[in-house]
Amino acid sequence: MKLLTKISLNFLSISLFIFLGGLIVFYFVLRQQVNENINIELQKRQASILNQMQTAHGAPATPSGIEQKIVIAPITENYKPEVSYSDTLIFDNETNRHIAYRQLQFITEINQQKFLVKIFKSHAETDNLIVRIILLMTILVVALIFGLLILNRHISQKTWKAFYNTIYKIKNYDLNSHEDFQLKESDIKEFNDLNSVLISMTDRIKDDYYNLKEYTENASHEIQTPIAVINSKMELLLQAEYLKEKELKTVSDAYEACTKLSRLTSTLLLLSKIGNRQFPETEKIDFKKIIETQLKELEDVIVNKKITVKGPESSHLIEMNPYLAEILISNLIKNAIRHNTKKGIISFSISENKLVVSNSGEEIKGDPNQLFKRFYKSSASDKSIGLGLAIVQKICEVSGFSAIYSFENKMHTFTLHYNS
Repeated sequence: MKLLTKISLNFLSISLFIFLGGLIVFYFVLRQQVNENINIELQKRQASILNQMQTAHGAPATPSGIEQKIVIAPITENYKPEVSYSDTLIFDNETNRHIAYRQLQFITEINQQKFLVKIFKSHAETDNLIVRIILLMTILVVALIFGLLILNRHISQKTWKAFYNTIYKIKNYDLNSHEDFQLKESDIKEFNDLNSVLISMTDRIKDDYYNLKEYTENASHEIQTPIAVINSKMELLLQAEYLKEKELKTVSDAYEACTKLSRLTSTLLLLSKIGNRQFPETEKIDFKKIIETQLKELEDVIVNKKITVKGPESSHLIEMNPYLAEILISNLIKNAIRHNTKKGIISFSISENKLVVSNSGEEIKGDPNQLFKRFYKSSASDKSIGLGLAIVQKICEVSGFSAIYSFENKMHTFTLHYNS
């Protein structure tokens, strides 16, 4: 949920809660005030009725109109009801429904006879007035709340525009572009402070990035040079005729270890470059053509293991870096060959949104979820340095793909999901 939406919802919920609470309080206060006004009117009628009764020296006839309805009843000395105001319902024959009334009852004495008098005042007019007042108040308050909500949203969008511009700049900033990280100045101090911190942090990250990049490239270059010298010297020793078998074995082991170190250094450098997104150029790539080219280059190994290759039958163009595409396919094919069985199978399938590479083989030992981690080996092969699938995972990561491994029916399957 966006911050602006959350603020608006909180504002709306709090406003409605306050409004409902205030509406209830307002109703009871208004009802109390109306009852007090009706009580005053009833008191005036009480005085008028008492005057009439004293003048007539007896109980007057009960008025026929419901608004002037009076109930006068004689009472005994033992019966002493309290003088009180109350609300009651009286059935109206004309409207055929009950109507709310305010009632005043009091005691008067005429000719040594006590009478209980009840006079009534209808709530109909006041209830209609209260409903109209509350309805009008509700409309005004709701209109005010939504007006303030719209105004607040408009002002907030304008206020937060600088923030969203900063987010856009950060999201689209590329360290390899060699462009300075610039942010627009805002009229809000907090946003300017944020921009200042982000610019300072980005500058430090950029310096660290270039220093690390330079160090990685220099270290790789400096390591490769002595490794190449060692390899050449080892080759000369291996060709020497005076070495005994034991010494020859020692030199051969050292030569293989040096070769493996050379490949390891090159692979780690490649991983570093991929992680640093140093291959930004993209174009439409046909996986089928790359697969066919790689299979031709590895034809001798495939024939030697008597592996049957199936597919791919269809092709589909994918937007990605061509160099990374070749490395990706090469690592998947080499992995399928290395971990295949004699007279095994390798199959390829290309569709609009995924590439599937499957190969026969025994179930791996260990955790399948660790396959894409660096230096993880599913077999004890000395020829593998454990970085092939890590490179596949890293290429998928920078290209916006996802790589999934599964094993079923003695078939290892790597599925690459992508957006065409």
